[in-house]
Amino acid sequence: METEKSKAYQFIEMMWLYNGNQSCSRLNSTMSSTMSLAINGELQFNEDDFSLIYEKMRGGYWFGCNSNGKGYGDSFYTDAVMVNNMSAIKAYEKWTGLKPFISKDGHRVRTGSYFYNNEFRYHVTGFDFETMRIYLVAYVSTDWKEEGKRKLFNFDNKEWLVFRKTIIS
Repeated sequence: METEKSKAYQFIEMMWLYNGNQSCSRLNSTMSSTMSLAINGELQFNEDDFSLIYEKMRGGYWFGCNSNGKGYGDSFYTDAVMVNNMSAIKAYEKWTGLKPFISKDGHRVRTGSYFYNNEFRYHVTGFDFETMRIYLVAYVSTDWKEEGKRKLFNFDNKEWLVFRKTIIS
């Protein structure tokens, strides 16, 4: 038995069907914007929506990837976490197999999250879904322009749990 299409899927599919004869660059831009709008508009997603959308609507062309080049659709996860669209978050995590990285204050970590301790300011640059690792770049806490020497970090979930105990916020 086929699951009923979610409101998010219906909205994204409508744009896919309506814009299907546009140029590739225009279609890809429209689809990316439509997905972001569905997430930020807090439309409900079914748990398999990301995989279905990616497969049936050629998501490989418009999902984009993070700055690490490892996380497809990373901006959609960032949007979902920022607006707390739990259905989109869960659908994305199921599609990627990502076990969420949880901050010290109990929130999901996303690309763009910042943390600091007495020594460094950490910036999350993305995830690697093949190795299930989170990537961060760190600068000395007084280097607000981020012009000095940087340090790179990456953690799996178990290592993250240890690391997050060292951060203040």
